[in-house]
Amino acid sequence: MTNLTTTLKVLFIFFATLLLSSCTKKENPIPPDLIGNWKVVSFDDNATLTKVIKTDTNTWTQFNNGDITVNFIGTSSTIGEISGRNVTNSFSGKFEISSNSKIVVNKLLWTLIGEPTWGQLFHSIESAETYELTGDNLVIYYNQKKNSITLIKTDI
Repeated sequence: MTNLTTTLKVLFIFFATLLLSSCTKKENPIPPDLIGNWKVVSFDDNATLTKVIKTDTNTWTQFNNGDITVNFIGTSSTIGEISGRNVTNSFSGKFEISSNSKIVVNKLLWTLIGEPTWGQLFHSIESAETYELTGDNLVIYYNQKKNSITLIKTDI
């Protein structure tokens, strides 16, 4: 009887531990370096190794200096708000970080003023899949890493 009781206690402790550990949420918190202000420097086609950069012909410099500016604000350990200007339009929405540097940008709201080609390209942020953060550079990948948006930190 004692062996059965001991075995049952051990099994109970094992399953209780297993149950508690499976309920623990494994989060990858938002990296502190992601929070802040960013500016788009290029839209990259990683398959053809080409990039589109801001020029006088693809943007309107009289609006926001022709720049696409982005602000990331953390609201919890894995969820935050994204906002900014894509040349003539403002936008705001949500982003979420998860394991393996995954990022989802959703619930974006945009103003609907005409915008230059440079600003239109930024709508690809809605397809964000993963990101890479290296120092003052942020690369947001989409289309299974075939394309990306490269940004630099502006509040350093």
